[in-house]
Parts: sequence; structure tokens; C-alpha cells
Amino acid sequence: MTKFQLLILLFPLNLLAQTPFQLSEKSLLGLGLEHTPQWDSIEAAYKASLNESQSLDDRFKPELFGKVGYEETRERALFDFIPVWSPVKSAQLGVRQQLQGGVGLSAATGIDQRSASTPNGTFKNVSTSSVRLDLTVDLWKDVFGRLTKAQTQSAKLAKHKAEIEKEIKQKNFSIGLRRTYWALVANNEQLKIYQDLKKISQEQLADARRRQSAGVADAGEVARSEAQVAAREGALLYSQYQKEVLLKNLKNLIPELKDKDIVLEGYNIPQVVESVMACTLIIASKVETPYDFTRYDEVVTLLRQSQAQQQKLASSYDNVDLKFVGGVRTTGIGSRDAGNNLRVGSYGAALDDWQDNNRTGYTAALELNVPFGKGKTKETQEILAQKRFDSEINQTNTNIITTHQQLVRVIKLLTELIEQQKISSSALERRLVVQNRKYREARITVNDLILDQDSLLNSNLSTINTQLEIINTLFDYLAVFTETPCSFNRI
Repeated sequence: MTKFQLLILLFPLNLLAQTPFQLSEKSLLGLGLEHTPQWDSIEAAYKASLNESQSLDDRFKPELFGKVGYEETRERALFDFIPVWSPVKSAQLGVRQQLQGGVGLSAATGIDQRSASTPNGTFKNVSTSSVRLDLTVDLWKDVFGRLTKAQTQSAKLAKHKAEIEKEIKQKNFSIGLRRTYWALVANNEQLKIYQDLKKISQEQLADARRRQSAGVADAGEVARSEAQVAAREGALLYSQYQKEVLLKNLKNLIPELKDKDIVLEGYNIPQVVESVMACTLIIASKVETPYDFTRYDEVVTLLRQSQAQQQKLASSYDNVDLKFVGGVRTTGIGSRDAGNNLRVGSYGAALDDWQDNNRTGYTAALELNVPFGKGKTKETQEILAQKRFDSEINQTNTNIITTHQQLVRVIKLLTELIEQQKISSSALERRLVVQNRKYREARITVNDLILDQDSLLNSNLSTINTQLEIINTLFDYLAVFTETPCSFNRI
């Protein structure tokens, strides 16, 4: 295959790899956000918060337990009439469960088979079988499941809170992407201004050189024009640098874009500004804090309920623990006299023994635990439950209220500022037309013309920055009031 043929084959692949990605708000949010690092981090935080609830639920699930053993020894008996059992074979199988009412249940069956030799006789495979039912009831600390219910309720509240916070964080992640997109749009508008001014400054430099050749301008005017071209080029390069930083940040957030050449799709700034203002009008119509626009009020409610449960748990930290422990057990023995001082047994004989005869026994006991020296820890836990929740509740409430109160005022000020900037830019444009004519007529210096150009530049840049500030201010609001019913919040 010739080099030419190879190039022909690779050309479509190269062309495909260089196809730019048309970036818009919708295309940005339409990417696979669930596969991004930050999205995974949100999901991981949510799963971690579920761990306590799931671990608590696991405590109340039935558990199967078992044990199999074999023991053999060659030790000597302390007294001749006391047998040394060897080998000993045993097995146990059962199920247990802790209930939420402070009650624990277990049921188990076991078998034991052992042999021994003594001067008085020999035992071979003497077997024991048993079935046991046990009951534990908390009579004080967790009576009727008081603490267990508090733990369960606290875990459920934490789970619900985690679900809400996950939704809020996911929406805030989308808002963060939209912030970056509109920062790119603002940067693109700045680039247009700098490119236009660079072109104008290059034309002025060429005109200054022609004027110098004609003896109308001196070297100082040419040098001033050259400096202006360099300044415009520097500003353009810095703006391009800012664009690359924004693109890098965006690609870090969405790895799917890492190998793509990103270009901005067409956008309509006046339409967006209109959408923003329509959204602020809806917000401004709410004199009182619109709690139906946010889910943070639900978080506050859950925090208050969690605080009550945690205080209940903390207050019981040094309580007396009194429990009733009881059980029912039936046991069968498989052992018969085989003559010649020999007793033999089997598993079957042991089972027949407790099935054919009433070998049932009962146990009942009270267990009392009285802790000492835990008062300081209890006090610390009570203070912690109070302060930690109070801090989060107050901070969340304050954020909700101040965010709504300040938005309308800030947007109003920024909107008025844009109007003044537009008036200023319009006046500066008219003045620049006059100054250009005067410059061509040699009635003003190039320095005077450049000063007016810079004034118009700064005014236009300020307008762009203020528009971006309005959008970011609204994003700050939507980060808290995520359910605000306006078109700008439904992208």
C-alpha cells in the first residue's frame, strides 16, 4: 500500500476526530452527567449516608448460626472414676433475631457424641441431643423498644434527608455547568470586542504610517499606534487564555468532553436576559419567603426531628440496664448398658429419648447492669445533639430567608446598572464617531482617539460582566430555591 493510499484511508478518520462539539446549554446538560466524577461523588456521599440506616435494619434481620467441633485428648483423669472424654464430636445449628420492641429470640438444636474409658467402665459414642428456645426482654433501658425506636426513627430521618440533599446537589451540579457555559458566552463576547478593536487599531497603525510618510504625523504617533496594537493583542491573548481555563474546568467536570474541540453554538443573549427577568418577576411577586420553591425547608424539618431523637438517645446513655433472660430446653441422652462395663449410644437413641420422654427444663434470670462514671459523657452527648443540630438548622434557615430577601434587591440594582451602562455606551459611540472625524481632519491627536476607544471598550465590557453577574446571581438563588417555576430553571 502506497503512502497516498494510506492517507486516503485515514483522511475520514482524521476529519471525524476534528469535528467540533457544538456546545449549548441543552447539549451540555444532555451529556451523560451520571458518569462524571462529581456526579459519582454525590452518589457516593448518598450511599455513605445510607450506611447507618441499612446497618440498623440488619440488626433486626434473622441470623442463622452454627458450630461443628471435634476434640481429642490424651490427658489423664484427676480421679479414676471421672472419665476423660475423647474424642468429642459436636454440632449446633440455630436461628436468632432481635426484635424492635427490645426483645430477642433464638432457637437452636444441637448434638454431642463422646467416648471415654475408666477403670469402672467404658463409654462409646454416648450421645446427647437438645432443642433450646431462648427469650431476652429489656425491662428498663429499652423497654418496649423505646431506644430502638429512637435509633430506627433517627436512621429513617437521616435517609430521607440524604435523599433530598442528593437531589439538591445534583441540581446544583447542573447549575455549576450552566455557570461555566455562560462564563464562556461572556468570554466569547469579550473576544469579539477585542478582535474588533484589534482590527481598528491595526487600521489606525497603517493610517499613522501613511500619515508619517506624507509628513503629516511624526514617529511618536506611529509608536503610540504600535503600542495600541500590542495592547489590543495582549488583551485578546489574555481573554483567549481565560477561555482555555474555562474549557479545562469544563472538561474536568465532564470527562466525555476531554478529547473534543469545543465551539459555542449560536445563542441569543436578549432572549436569555428576557427569560432571566421573567424569572425574577415571579420571585419578586413572593413577598414572603416561598418555601414551596425550595426543599431546604424539608431539610430543616428533618433536622428538628432528628435532634429530638438524638437527645432521647443521649439522655439514656447512663441508664440502668435490666433484662429478663429465659429459656426452654429439652434434652435426650443416647446411652445403654451393653454389658461388660460398656455403655454405648447413638444419635438416634438420643433423639428417641427426648421424643419419647418429657425432658423439658426451664431457665429464668434477671440481668442488671448499673453504669458508673458515664455522667460527663452523657452531658457531652446532650450538648453535642443540641449544638450541632441548632447550628445546621439556623444556618439553613438563614440561608433560605436572606437568599430570597436579597435577590430582588440585587437584581434590581444590577438591572439599573445595565441601563446606565447602555446609556453610557450609546453616548460614547456617538462621541467616537465625532472623534474619528476629528482625527481624520487632524483636529485631535491619536491619544485623544484611543482614550475614547478605551472608554467605549470598558463600558461594553462592563455591560457584559454585569449581565453575567445577573445570571450568576439568579443561579445563586436557584441553588437554594431549586423548585422555582420559571422557564430559566427548566433548561
